[in-house]
Amino acid sequence: MESRQEVMVSPVGDSQPTVRIAHFLKPSVPFNDPLISEVPSSYLPSPSVFDLKKWLLSVKLIGWPGTPRKWIHWVDSMHSTYQSLWKKVGIYDAIMGTKCHFLKDEDLIFGIAERWCSETNTFLFPWAEATITLEDIMILGGYPVLGDSVHKPLETQGLKTIEEKLILARQETRRTAARKASLHHWMTIFMNSGREIEHEAFLVAWLSIFVFPGKSFLVNTIVFPIAIHLARGTAIALAPAVLASIYRDLSLLKQTMVALTRNVADASVEEHLQLELRSLFYLVQIWVWERFVVLQPKPKLINHGNPVIGRWDRVKALKIGDVRSVIDSAMDDFVWRPYAIFASKHRLFYAENSMWVPLDHPLDNEIMSFIIWMRISELVGLDCIERYLPHRVSMQFGIDQDIPGSVTLINEAPEIAWNYYVRPITDSKVYIPSRFFEPDVTTRYVEWWKECVQGHQDPVKNLVQRKRSPRTWKKRNNDANTQPGFPPKYRKSSSFGSSSGFLLERSESNQIGVFSSPFATGKTDVSVANGADISAEKKNLIEDGGPKCDMKTKEMSSFAFATDHGTIGQVDSQMKPLVEIETETSIAGLQEAVEKENGNQGSQQSSLAYYRVNLSWIEEDNSDAFDMFVVDLESRISKVERMLAELKQ
Repeated sequence: MESRQEVMVSPVGDSQPTVRIAHFLKPSVPFNDPLISEVPSSYLPSPSVFDLKKWLLSVKLIGWPGTPRKWIHWVDSMHSTYQSLWKKVGIYDAIMGTKCHFLKDEDLIFGIAERWCSETNTFLFPWAEATITLEDIMILGGYPVLGDSVHKPLETQGLKTIEEKLILARQETRRTAARKASLHHWMTIFMNSGREIEHEAFLVAWLSIFVFPGKSFLVNTIVFPIAIHLARGTAIALAPAVLASIYRDLSLLKQTMVALTRNVADASVEEHLQLELRSLFYLVQIWVWERFVVLQPKPKLINHGNPVIGRWDRVKALKIGDVRSVIDSAMDDFVWRPYAIFASKHRLFYAENSMWVPLDHPLDNEIMSFIIWMRISELVGLDCIERYLPHRVSMQFGIDQDIPGSVTLINEAPEIAWNYYVRPITDSKVYIPSRFFEPDVTTRYVEWWKECVQGHQDPVKNLVQRKRSPRTWKKRNNDANTQPGFPPKYRKSSSFGSSSGFLLERSESNQIGVFSSPFATGKTDVSVANGADISAEKKNLIEDGGPKCDMKTKEMSSFAFATDHGTIGQVDSQMKPLVEIETETSIAGLQEAVEKENGNQGSQQSSLAYYRVNLSWIEEDNSDAFDMFVVDLESRISKVERMLAELKQ
């Protein structure tokens, strides 16, 4: 993570640009780097409405099982004895969530899958980039991000003996007419049996049905070691494995849809394709419900302590005619941090005040989980390895967004990928944003995203079965506050692992956090100062059939972007120097800081924060610098106006 002064704007264009201290996830593209992160070539829109019957595709969602009554009874019977163990290894919510039933909305699933990009493992919308993260898998699914790998072997003879007993029990289930290791028969044998390995058998059933489902509702032997470790109190990081399988299946579904779109040009193609997806796709649908307000049915109320996913138990989906068009225009209604409402259950993740947490002492699981959510890694699944690039979607963690830097991950053996996932933490501290903070984007990100998305050509648009107009940005009204590519906003009322890494490096920036009161402004880290020159020259490159966006640095005012929408006058007035009101929340020594800054008046403050007034911008010795800044800005404005006049001629 890094902190620096930047010109920031709201991602929905509902505010004036602000120069402040912003926080970013690494890596972001340096200002002097001519190589700019690209919009990947797999950004291929499918037909506006994907009809399964019309496109001769049947999709079987194996990872969307029903919930047998027998299973619910088994969960209830095991709960009192093993709930403390389940909480210890981080699977309590995941197990209790299996008592829920989620109604399927295939149109929603295929609508969101059209926007999937397998090169970045993100959804590319016309207005921004987003994805399913480890936070979603942990908070929604209840799966832990911490623990050992799902490939952890059984190392002692005692553990291997238990595995042998499970293997023998599986053979027992095959003594039926079907000659298959049915999970129904497995539950009949073990449920309330009091057998020595009943708990291990229970966890095998849970893993086989609800975590790593296979074909035909069968007992999956590959989960035996995982079940044995969990039963012995050894935590296993299930979240990265679950997310890896979701990424894999989203890519498979998207590739199939694109292939069918291209084949429609050949009228002789009548082959009916069957696709089986084994990942937990119900989490994809619920991810959409949590974040897209316009697609969200009314959730249920849940009691404190119940799994978050219980909000969607047996909830019926809305009837949406064209999911894609709704998603493409949903920027105003996209919720970047939907789980902040569960602050009482996850106090540290969604704190009331922004804070810097020092990493010079043993960390608890919440801090470790938060760090894992936000750092680049490779996700090790049972049969796949996928890239995890949270720096592309940092606003989902309450962190500001800059142009994401390119990342090269090897995706080699599971052992190598896992060592990268658990590499040591090298930062001295980590920034946790307030749950009230609304992150912004840099102005160069606005320009980059607009250039890349608007300049992209749909290579299959002539193959669709119904005519559609090319995608263009439209201003909803003459709102001068709107930034390019963002329509006006409408709002409804320390170390672990064994290998080293390069991410989350120690920040060289000022160690003092600069914040504003979230109660007063709803924002944090506000600071007004000189604007830095920001790069602006861009062009599209086409390589191997895929669009790329290149931005090179040249001298240009950071406010020049406003000329596109005639907002220079407003930017000029908005960017005048202001008095800074800064706060910092600290973990240790907070009371001493309050007393030092405010004498004995610390009791008058409403939160654990202290305020420091910085008048540097209105001090006499800086007045000349400010005057020069205004003159320079006016000169640049005049130059841009002359250029626009010449272009009109």
